[in-house]
Amino acid sequence: MALFYDALEPARKTDQLVRTLQQMEATAFTTVVFSAAWSFTEPEEGRPRIEYINWLLDAACKNTQLKVDLILDMMEAPMWIWQRYPDAAAYDTDGRNYTRPSWFHPLTGDAIRRHLEAVSLHLAQNYPGCAVAIQPVFNNEYEAKYTQEHDAFQDYSPYALAAFREWLRVRSPGGVAMLNARWGTDFRSWDEVRPPVLHNGDNGVDFSARYWDFLKFREDLGSSIYNNACAAVKRGGLQCFHHFPEFFSVLDAIYGASMFKRLAASQHTDFVIMDSNFRTPYGTLMNPHKLRIYVAAAQSYGKPIYFEAAVERFSGLDVLEAGFRNSLMAGGVNLGITNWHTRVEMNASLAAAMRPKVDGSGACKPAELVGLFLHLDSCSMFHGLQWKWARKDPLHDFVEDLAEQLSRDCSTDIAVYIELDRFLADMHTFDRVVFVEPTILYGDKELANYIRVKSELEHMPHEVHHLPTNSTAGVRLVVLQDLPGVGAALGTGTGAAGAGAAGATDGRAHSA
Repeated sequence: MALFYDALEPARKTDQLVRTLQQMEATAFTTVVFSAAWSFTEPEEGRPRIEYINWLLDAACKNTQLKVDLILDMMEAPMWIWQRYPDAAAYDTDGRNYTRPSWFHPLTGDAIRRHLEAVSLHLAQNYPGCAVAIQPVFNNEYEAKYTQEHDAFQDYSPYALAAFREWLRVRSPGGVAMLNARWGTDFRSWDEVRPPVLHNGDNGVDFSARYWDFLKFREDLGSSIYNNACAAVKRGGLQCFHHFPEFFSVLDAIYGASMFKRLAASQHTDFVIMDSNFRTPYGTLMNPHKLRIYVAAAQSYGKPIYFEAAVERFSGLDVLEAGFRNSLMAGGVNLGITNWHTRVEMNASLAAAMRPKVDGSGACKPAELVGLFLHLDSCSMFHGLQWKWARKDPLHDFVEDLAEQLSRDCSTDIAVYIELDRFLADMHTFDRVVFVEPTILYGDKELANYIRVKSELEHMPHEVHHLPTNSTAGVRLVVLQDLPGVGAALGTGTGAAGAGAAGATDGRAHSA
């Protein structure tokens, strides 16, 4: 908004903004998504910059029929947060101090949730029927994932380390001695306990208990931070949603992609946006068929699914149309674009591309339902890109090839599952199964479900595939024991802490 409409200047380009919104509406978009930073929307504690928020909403709600969603970037903290909590910053695995708050700083988290609820309440009361939803952002790319810079995992701040130790403590009745036996370490006290030092680019796979305990902590606490933020939004009266980047990649661990399971299933999440920039890790154009598997992975969670095309590296309307077609076939009910200013024109050609023809009759009428199991957690066996291997993202390559194989026959419908229990519950509905063996199971429940799934497979047509591991150790499947106190409850109050476009029934576009 600041770049295109002088939103931060005294004389804003309101007429120009209204014209853009009207062009969006004429192109058959139905929703616009604005974004704003916390540092600007609450420069003084407890005093939201209502005038600016109203300016955004008035432009859309009083001049068009567009609905409005708002992205609030909580990583851009106002100065009063740093003045009050100078130790609230996030750190990475190498000790770098970042100018954004740690997710795990509890008092910053309280302030974030108060602001989210206040903005939600204001919009619900003053723009009923127009303001719809808020996305709370804790990432530098407006996605529900951990941030990584300098190829280093986050967060290793004192508050994050304290939260990790507490998470372990309530699950480790045998104390540090038990943890040392599990990890092969020699910590003398809880104050010494630390997660492993992790970097994007570490070669090979990691099945160590210390690594996977840290990943489970990041999943548990990270998803609770997002869910608590959405709960605050919903208390104010609006819906809450999240953006998710492509997963099934060697980058899943560093970004905490496994949180998707918790967030998509949460009662506080009203809809999900699955996004893609159509690029592979090699910088080449992605096979749009992969989107069908990625988007379909959200289907079993029962939430409305949007597919969002990020067009900062626009490759043409034909690519957009292919991506939209695959997302609709995967169950995405709505479509969108983001980063489109100066790159994509709002016109009839774009409107047509966003309404691709999906042949559901004749030879392409669905004739079989294939259940695909692809274990999301197993993708985190890599720390990141495999620079020393011939393929720096073997998981992406594997899934892209699998998607191409399953998309050869247009009469094949694909149901994708990333958790064993959800897959097991729906196995009776499949005509056949494509089962990708997991590489790691965490705890007794996953092991029991795996055994039941394998037993059921014996009674139905199926084929089995194996994930690439870049390992010569001969390991096919690792099962980690639950931590002894795995059922112990840990309070979820810890911690602080794009868009869509026209589709078959709804649409959204992100103006940032």
